[in-house]
Amino acid sequence: MIAALFLSVLPVPAPALVAHAPFAQEATDAEVDKKIAEAGTDIAKLLELATAYTTATKDDAAKKVYKKIVELDPNHEAAHKALRHHLYDNKWFESYAELSKYRREETANMKAKGLAKWREQWVPEGDVPYLNMGWTKEADGKWTNPIEAEQAKQVETWKAAGYMYRADDSSWVAPDDQDKWRQIQWKCGNDWLDMAKADAYHAQLPNWWRLTGDRWVTWTTCTWDQGNKMRAWVEPIYPELTRLFGAKPAKSPHFLMLNSLEQYNKFAAGDQAAQIPQSETEGFSSLHHACFADILFDPTTTPPQFMGCGVGYWVNDGWAPFSTRFAAGLSYAEAIDPSWLAVSEVVAAIGGGGGQPNPGAFWAEKKIPRWLHYGGASYVERYAKANFGDGGNPWQMREDSFKALKAGGGLRKLEDIFAFNLDINDIEGSSRLIQEAGVVVSFLMDGADSDKKLRECHDAFKAAVMGGKKEDVAEAVDKLQKELLKNDKDIKKFADL
Repeated sequence: MIAALFLSVLPVPAPALVAHAPFAQEATDAEVDKKIAEAGTDIAKLLELATAYTTATKDDAAKKVYKKIVELDPNHEAAHKALRHHLYDNKWFESYAELSKYRREETANMKAKGLAKWREQWVPEGDVPYLNMGWTKEADGKWTNPIEAEQAKQVETWKAAGYMYRADDSSWVAPDDQDKWRQIQWKCGNDWLDMAKADAYHAQLPNWWRLTGDRWVTWTTCTWDQGNKMRAWVEPIYPELTRLFGAKPAKSPHFLMLNSLEQYNKFAAGDQAAQIPQSETEGFSSLHHACFADILFDPTTTPPQFMGCGVGYWVNDGWAPFSTRFAAGLSYAEAIDPSWLAVSEVVAAIGGGGGQPNPGAFWAEKKIPRWLHYGGASYVERYAKANFGDGGNPWQMREDSFKALKAGGGLRKLEDIFAFNLDINDIEGSSRLIQEAGVVVSFLMDGADSDKKLRECHDAFKAAVMGGKKEDVAEAVDKLQKELLKNDKDIKKFADL
């Protein structure tokens, strides 16, 4: 209180202080200008002057000197850095806003030329995913996965050494071990085991069996006998999926069947205690007895290998074929319509020790809409012609599925099916949506032979998928959906809905 009183009565001529401040600043500016003029074009002297001002914490004066240096030498790195300018594309930008504007314009111009930025260089947009994944571009323009190339070399070495391939577990058996093959033993890790012990070994994640068939590779933690049944269940659906999409996978698609709901849930969501990484990002594994594992990677390789595929589980003996075919159907669609850019960004993130997968980006990259990915899987699961060799009605499974849908309320609007908004908070509705997409595909495949216009649209769609251009597929899908909308009543009549 005494100090405050003392200050209040101290005779300080405030107006005189306010009047003198500008003159003091002007004198300082004049001094700086004079010293800059004295240094002339000698950049070494100007740098010495700027350093002196900086040391004296006269930042404004130092800034003025650095600006003079830049005037004399537009590429002077130390001066630009002192002024906090940004270097990009061999150009200096005074502000981040100016730099951002330049980069936006540059990106737009390069995109018009079909180029994208990868690290510090512009490359064809289509090359970015493969560069991210560490693949090699060959002289013919094709990309080679280094891991697969190394595996191919290993196979040639094994062949030359007399190894034999056993499709029943996708293994190469050395000459000295082929007697164990004849004894029906299986190489599990470093040990040869009988069937019962091998089944126990392969029942654990990620030690699943790998059974190679004519068109598919079956991965499973179920017993070998169950896996062999799966091979038989999926062979007939391959031509049906080819008939739907037109394109065939470049190599045999793989799918994974797990031995229980408990294992399926752990595998989809991940289990830290069991060291099982998450394999599915959206939680849609709870919508059906199969899902798509969009972040299934093999982290033991460099670079990590994407193993994304359809994944199901052995519900019971009656439902196992359904889950198997649905999982295989999702794998087929992925094999002809991959999302390499989204996958490669996850690979790059793993290599950098961080990053999060983006399921939205994964599905947005697809050429084929999601309703057709799932609709195709649903079709081969329960609506396609099925011959079980018992002389029964080959369409019984489809007819029973139609009846179940009818009892549950019928078919929603086709526009809603095409939108295909799966919702983890609406398990019943989303499960039905998957089945309804299968109904539409079923009509397209088996119920509209006499509709010439729809056939033409379907043929154009298949041609576009085989052609590979996303814009062509989008246009073909749009025309196909519009034609299907015209058949709304016929679709419901076909399915008795």
